[in-house]
Amino acid sequence: MRDESQELEELVSRALDRRKFILRAAGVAAGLVLPGAAFTRVAGAANSKTIAFAQPDTSASVYPLLLKGAKQEAAKRGYQLLQSHANHQLDAQVNELNTWIAQGIGGVIVLPLDNNAMHPLIKKAHAANVKFLDYSDKALPGTDGWVIFNNLQGAALVGADAGRWINRTLGGKAKVALLTHEIQQTGKDRIHGGIAALLKVAPKAKVVARHEGVLAADCLAVTQSLLQAHPDLNVILCIADDGALGAEKAFMQTHPSAARQKQMYIGGWDGSIPAMQAVVKNSVIRSTGALDLVGIGGASVRATANAIEGHGSTRINYPYVLVSQSAAGKKTGRKLLAKYGA
Repeated sequence: MRDESQELEELVSRALDRRKFILRAAGVAAGLVLPGAAFTRVAGAANSKTIAFAQPDTSASVYPLLLKGAKQEAAKRGYQLLQSHANHQLDAQVNELNTWIAQGIGGVIVLPLDNNAMHPLIKKAHAANVKFLDYSDKALPGTDGWVIFNNLQGAALVGADAGRWINRTLGGKAKVALLTHEIQQTGKDRIHGGIAALLKVAPKAKVVARHEGVLAADCLAVTQSLLQAHPDLNVILCIADDGALGAEKAFMQTHPSAARQKQMYIGGWDGSIPAMQAVVKNSVIRSTGALDLVGIGGASVRATANAIEGHGSTRINYPYVLVSQSAAGKKTGRKLLAKYGA
């Protein structure tokens, strides 16, 4: 028979093992790796059924529709959905992604505010067995998939419509301003493709200003300055509908006459509800390259879930349709608005 000292030694050893197990589990739950701990996220663990939709422009007019689609797909696939709170701030986005990776979520799909800042995060995610997908662009190397838009196709739709308007309304001559986001591939494709299509149709048009601007508040201030420098500006192409709404507000603050309003064309991309409503009501926002925003939100979760589960498509490309003030363009806009319940 064993003596009491042996039994006591075994009890102490089991207690110490139990304490190490609890501490190690707590470290995993907090996203930490304890000294000497071998950290492996077990497939099927609670966090692996979590997807982060890192679209940082949550104040943008398109966001509610994107989120609606993302939530619907997450519920359908049995995933918890995390939202971004980066508010278009790069430091906040990087911190947010680091936190999610440390928590060992299943995957993240991100609209990057700076592609270069994403490179180390992709490596960190893969080291932690977290899937990392690109939203809007496919410019990031080594991602597990992407949901993108056929930007050059959409750019051509809006640019050509603006060119036709210039020829029809202004006799082919116009002063054009571009509000873009050059650090992102979508910004380059939409604006560069849009102005190329415009100049092909209306070659006498002239670009007089180019400025960074995405969201309404930024583009409001930028357009105020542009109109002071170029009071006879005729066309403003905005990388996003949200910026178009800001540009429209700035223009209307100048109290333009009816004749002056007829000489202004503002175009954008995305197909937000406010922008499409403005188009069909014959405002100075005259076109938008519209996307199926609810569908894109759902596709973002679907592609990420497919990457996590290892089957199904992880690369999705959405086309644009033109919502404009032509009869066909208005019909398209009304159909989308009805689909969105607006």
